[in-house]
Amino acid sequence: MFKHEKLHLLIFVVLIGLQVLGVLGLLHRFHLSYLPVMLVVFFWGGIGTTLYLHRYLTHRGFEMPEWLKFLFATGSAVTLAGDPVMWVGDHRYHHLKSDTDEDIHSPVHGFPYAHMMWLVRKPPGFRQRSKRYAADVRKIWYCRLWENSALYVLPHLSVATALFLTFGFAGMLWCIYVPMLLIYNMTWAVNSICHMPQFGYRSFDTSDQSRNNYLIGVVGFGEGYHNNHHAQPRCAAHGLRWWEFDVTRYLIWLLEKCGLAWDVVWPTATQAKEEDRVVTSSEAVKLLPAMTKAAPSLQPAAGGS
Repeated sequence: MFKHEKLHLLIFVVLIGLQVLGVLGLLHRFHLSYLPVMLVVFFWGGIGTTLYLHRYLTHRGFEMPEWLKFLFATGSAVTLAGDPVMWVGDHRYHHLKSDTDEDIHSPVHGFPYAHMMWLVRKPPGFRQRSKRYAADVRKIWYCRLWENSALYVLPHLSVATALFLTFGFAGMLWCIYVPMLLIYNMTWAVNSICHMPQFGYRSFDTSDQSRNNYLIGVVGFGEGYHNNHHAQPRCAAHGLRWWEFDVTRYLIWLLEKCGLAWDVVWPTATQAKEEDRVVTSSEAVKLLPAMTKAAPSLQPAAGGS
């Protein structure tokens, strides 16, 4: 459906350019002094995407203090994960239309489209659709501010400039663009590979083609256990069994123990009841109950926090 839409050339050039910078970084000599900064950027950006944009902002799987939300949101902006309104709106729409012709990023349109090309082939009115499905997100001052692309890129440009002045061109590439290359493709692999029957296993009988992929789960901060997620979208944990390594789940658990996260939706609670709690009055969140009914398990599921 969407793969025949007109190519948004500027977005395409920017996305390819960011990938090229990451690959270019890999071709430069690595210095050990880059490693701590690389790890900070990788973790900050990765967790900003998985914990903040996905499990908190999109699905409201828990609550946390405002300062911590802003910290994680900034990490997602530093690595250019996507402005929060667009990100959340797109993802909620994906859950409603998962693996149908109307799904904005599904392998039913082909692997390249599901992996990256959906980002550059947007249908007419896509911004209005995202605003409608993420109306609650637009009430957050910095999320609304970051709808302006010129303002959204400021955290990224500030960090990139600081790294260039500190480590030079090669150091900047290694410290920010190599981590971004990894984060981007891990995130995109969830949309593509984790919806392809030949690349994973299913624990729940969902109506879509979502799969759990252990490798993507381990390297992708737990996001690869995608069938688990589609079965229980609001659950803060994607890895449900002891061997399903889920870094984001462990961090949310730690934050809860420290009093920095509360109202956490753990697996047992999600499986025990199908009705979603009300989190806002926006049209977007009114749609969430239809997205959050637990799917039948194909095998005994582990629970608890």
